[in-house]
Amino acid sequence: MTASMAKTFQTLKYWFAEALEFTLGNPSEEKQLPPPIGPQPYKDKPIKNHF
Repeated sequence: MTASMAKTFQTLKYWFAEALEFTLGNPSEEKQLPPPIGPQPYKDKPIKNHF
């Protein structure tokens, strides 16, 4: 019974570690900055189209 209990705790530890990494994020994968939020300035020059 103790071997089964040890395996259960190992599985629980692995599951908890994965859940925590998913919740907090992996710092080694989060090197890029998130996109800016809110209105952005217009960068393109308007082109007049005459039909």
